[in-house]
Amino acid sequence: MSADDNDAGSRRERKRLETRNCISQAALQLTLENGGLQNVSPDEIAERAGVSPRTFHNYFHSREAALGALPGDRARRVALAFSERPAAEPFDVALAEAVVAEYTLGHEPDKAVVSKLHAIMADGGFTKEALRRVMADEGARPHLLESMRQLEDALTPVIGTRLGLDPNEDLLPRIVAAAVNGAVRVATKYWLHEDSEVPYTALLRQAVRTAAALAEQPSLPYPPGPSVPENANP
Repeated sequence: MSADDNDAGSRRERKRLETRNCISQAALQLTLENGGLQNVSPDEIAERAGVSPRTFHNYFHSREAALGALPGDRARRVALAFSERPAAEPFDVALAEAVVAEYTLGHEPDKAVVSKLHAIMADGGFTKEALRRVMADEGARPHLLESMRQLEDALTPVIGTRLGLDPNEDLLPRIVAAAVNGAVRVATKYWLHEDSEVPYTALLRQAVRTAAALAEQPSLPYPPGPSVPENANP
């Protein structure tokens, strides 16, 4: 496959993810405004996103799927953004900037908005039936109930490519991806729950760069025997 083919494929994937994210963000906004997902219809989500109901259903089969896609799609956007960073850029900088770009979307998050979403969830804004439907959707989870493995799984192959290591033959790409995933969760939890004046963007950037420094460690080839399968749970 030529470089032009790769570029075209990346553009198509980014366009697809952008459309999905637009719909998912509309679902999130309406959930916040209307006091819960049960008060939002797919047609309202489509209208807010500026797409047709048919386009909505081309991407998602339910409102729960649209909202629940946020963490996984964001993880894939981070991986794509990282793969597109300049090759000459330091590894930790490239990874941190990719994470920050997709987790903040160019602006400092509003704690009040995030807290409101937590309050809706705590007060039953997501009904039990809605939650059951979300959990039944493959890969779907309510926003902020982060799947612990989504970012790790998305980053592992692109980190391996950047380091010149096969994740099926060497542990280091998986270790770095897991560390970055943990750094994001710790930084986000601290920002949400601690009385800190540190901006989320700065906190997230430093946390990811700290975790990414593990890439400087020696490679860790698997011992002889069966390789670890993709997405294997420890």
